[in-house]
Amino acid sequence: MSPVFETLPSLPTRSGTQCLPPVASFETNFESRTSVDSHTAYTEFVGELDKSPSDTRAYRLIRLSNGLVAMVVHDKEESKACAALDVNVGSLADPQELQGLAHFCEHLLFMYLSAHGGYSNAYTDLEDTCYYFEVRYDALGGALDRFSQFFIEPLFTADCTDREVKAVDSEHKKNIQNDMWRQYQLEKELSSPDHPFSMFATGNYDTLSGAARRMGVDLRERLLDFHAKYYSADIMRLVVVGRDSLDQLTEWVVSKFSGIQSKGLTKPLFKGHPLTAREMGQMIYLKSIREQRTLDLTFALPDLKPYHRSKPAQYLGSLLGHEGRGSILSCLRKRGWATTIVAGRAPTSAEGFDMFKITVSLTEPGLENYTEVVRMVFAYIQLLQSKRPQRWFHDELRRISEIEYRFMEKYDAVALASSLASVMQNRYLSAECMLSDSVRLKDFDEDLLVWTQGFLKPDNVRIVLAARDLDVEFDRTEKHYGLDYRTEPISEQLMHEIRGDLEYDELHLPEPNQFIPDNMEVKSERHDTVCEAPTLLKLAEGLELWFKQDDRFFLPRGNVRLLIETPRAYESPLTSVFNQLFMMVLKDTLTEITYDAEIAGLWFEIRDTIEGIVVHIDGFNDKLLQLLEILVKTLRTCKVEQTQFDVYSREVKKKLDNARHSEPYGHVQTNTSFLNQGIMWRFMDKLAAFDLVTIDRLQLFIDSLFEQTRVQMLVTGNFEEREALAAASMVQSLLGSRALPEYARRVPRALLHEPGVYVHHALMPEKGNVNSCVDYSVYTGMTSDHRGRVVLDLLSLIMQEPFFDQLRTKEQLGYITYSTERKYNGGHMTLRLLVQSEASPIYVRMRIDHFLREFRSRLDEMTLEKFDGYVSSLRVAREEKIKNLFEESGRMWRHVSSGYYEFDRIATDLEILRTVSQRELLEFWDTYVDKQRASAYISLAATIWSTKIAQPTDEELEKFGDG
Repeated sequence: MSPVFETLPSLPTRSGTQCLPPVASFETNFESRTSVDSHTAYTEFVGELDKSPSDTRAYRLIRLSNGLVAMVVHDKEESKACAALDVNVGSLADPQELQGLAHFCEHLLFMYLSAHGGYSNAYTDLEDTCYYFEVRYDALGGALDRFSQFFIEPLFTADCTDREVKAVDSEHKKNIQNDMWRQYQLEKELSSPDHPFSMFATGNYDTLSGAARRMGVDLRERLLDFHAKYYSADIMRLVVVGRDSLDQLTEWVVSKFSGIQSKGLTKPLFKGHPLTAREMGQMIYLKSIREQRTLDLTFALPDLKPYHRSKPAQYLGSLLGHEGRGSILSCLRKRGWATTIVAGRAPTSAEGFDMFKITVSLTEPGLENYTEVVRMVFAYIQLLQSKRPQRWFHDELRRISEIEYRFMEKYDAVALASSLASVMQNRYLSAECMLSDSVRLKDFDEDLLVWTQGFLKPDNVRIVLAARDLDVEFDRTEKHYGLDYRTEPISEQLMHEIRGDLEYDELHLPEPNQFIPDNMEVKSERHDTVCEAPTLLKLAEGLELWFKQDDRFFLPRGNVRLLIETPRAYESPLTSVFNQLFMMVLKDTLTEITYDAEIAGLWFEIRDTIEGIVVHIDGFNDKLLQLLEILVKTLRTCKVEQTQFDVYSREVKKKLDNARHSEPYGHVQTNTSFLNQGIMWRFMDKLAAFDLVTIDRLQLFIDSLFEQTRVQMLVTGNFEEREALAAASMVQSLLGSRALPEYARRVPRALLHEPGVYVHHALMPEKGNVNSCVDYSVYTGMTSDHRGRVVLDLLSLIMQEPFFDQLRTKEQLGYITYSTERKYNGGHMTLRLLVQSEASPIYVRMRIDHFLREFRSRLDEMTLEKFDGYVSSLRVAREEKIKNLFEESGRMWRHVSSGYYEFDRIATDLEILRTVSQRELLEFWDTYVDKQRASAYISLAATIWSTKIAQPTDEELEKFGDG
């Protein structure tokens, strides 16, 4: 199969209907400019960008003479700088004979960038490849110079070719046991063979080097051809964010990126749709690795990108994925058949085609009745189609989007750059709308909505049923992941039923949303200084209340966090299971009540912890405390229904069973935590107690859980002191608990290890994974040592890139390779080095040891200039400004919940950084990390072994432990 390319104007979309919106012009409202230093011509957009009134960043949109479109963003408070370049070509452009070539191009083009406190990454999608990096703010000019050269004169070094193919292969192998990747590839494989969507996008050693060898071609040469054909400035979108002025950022972009070659519009487009009549009407059964049960209904749609102002898929997804009264999910939950539903435009969409997907997470009874679930989904679709599109509902969605955009919070610069670069690729999106399109819903187009929902019909659906325990005879195996499946036409009976009239009395449209905020008044006044710490408003028996009124962002938003300490929650594996099950039942009970709140901009979570239960709410403050009252009242009065118990006891059991299918690095990190914490119940501990779980025991646990409690609470944002005090009083009143004595508190404690070399060996519980993992910890003193804490952070920063470069890039030990630090609350600090690999953990441990032995000389020989650069990078990271209320509240809550109340920690760290020397760094290394020099050396090598490699003998383990 050879891709058939089309020019952009001839792409058929919504043919036979009203005219398509016009393609955006980069001529209108653009004026000619010439850069000051390089005297290079470009054009600048002089119209008005639709920027949120709360956005403090400044933007400028420019178009270079080679066709590259760039957005430069000035942020005077940003301590980091970043850039993202999106090329409008992805895996759909792979040659049939070299599948994964676009992904391989991404790997080989963009090498690791870590100097000046930076990092880099990239991803390949269906029609996009995005490259992005972050550096210290004062290093942006040089970083952009290097970054641009990747696209002007890419190295594609010959000796790196095989190494990066192995990196691609390692990335694929880590996903082989991942159900999401397995199902995605099966859906691709079962799409039209005439469309490139059907190919294997990730690629592996066989589809790249193996295929090239079989064809007698040079893989690197084919890669160069791919790059030469598609990588053109015309289809590139660049976003640069920095502290420098817009003029300086513009100068850099124009001078450094105008040299990228323009080859005309090289974006590949493809005839047809991945899902044709031949693929629709099919029922696909697949066997999952994990204990899960999902039902997917996928509908083929024309390309909806032109209709970004109306977003028809968002309207339909909001109704079909609704969780309130009268919704599909509400009716399924009452029957005990489902736990979640998600509906909307599928991420597997690209220019020229779209898909709409409805995904239902089934229970065991739901799996048995999946055909009835399908009927209920189509009954709701018929309900929508029998009524005209609801303007009032669309108006609610639009009103919420306007509020979100008007009072939008600042978010991470890299996320802004990479997401905006992708958004800018929509050729129908006008310059004015580039900043607002991802949030704002604008036009109500009734005809468009009717037309779009007309594609949600029985003849245009493909159904996928996935479970580990399907009672189906699988007769086929997917070739890249080894996934067992079966495909057959949807049964005549089911097709007849969903084509006929379906009616369920419980199904109806949503009611008006009562949680949409009305009062958006900001209560605080601006001052010259910002307070970095909250105020302790009340410390009484059973209550610790902290408060800080917003003096930084001046938005009508609030954030409330509370920890309800109750020792019963984690006193045994059984009570831990009960608490986990209680959280699921509670969320189920709350869903119909709180779903509207979440839609209206109020996010919340309730989760179990070692200490008890955490409640956290974030969003617009107008009705936030009203939601808090609902949550706490339901928490205290919850009565478990039999259907809920049946459904969620199975769900908890499923989660515990699925833990054995975690990736090796997940298992080994769990084991490392277990070996360093005073109390921790693992999944096997909880499974051993599960037979004792009954509905009566669960209810007894819930009823007694709040007999004695201690509430730790932090209220921040657009509130006043009296509101915080009233909220705390309300929480205590609703709980109705006696105060928990200080001696009865269950505070997490770290284990302290004596000097020695410790090794923990475990076998992978899941037998299909080819990878093993080593999590190697070297203990570096106590967290109470403030100076040592800063030196460890500096050492960790210095080590990150060399460790990655040596063990992943050069030695190719595994795709997941990193070094970091960890600080156990009240206990040790550790330098951690982790490698997930197909190699023996003994060999990996030897290579880590070798790296550590050699690394001391690198520290010793480091120039003062380079050392100062690392210190500067760490200082810039510490000085990074808080971007939003959620982030500020999180930082304060960490200090409150730890019990150390180090609100001045950043200031303390910065003061220490001013006096840290290179000699001190070496002394720290010799004291803790160097096995020969350290007088009280402590290390722990936690290993998890694949069942596919030979297991070590006791003698080998003994030798392994000796290092």
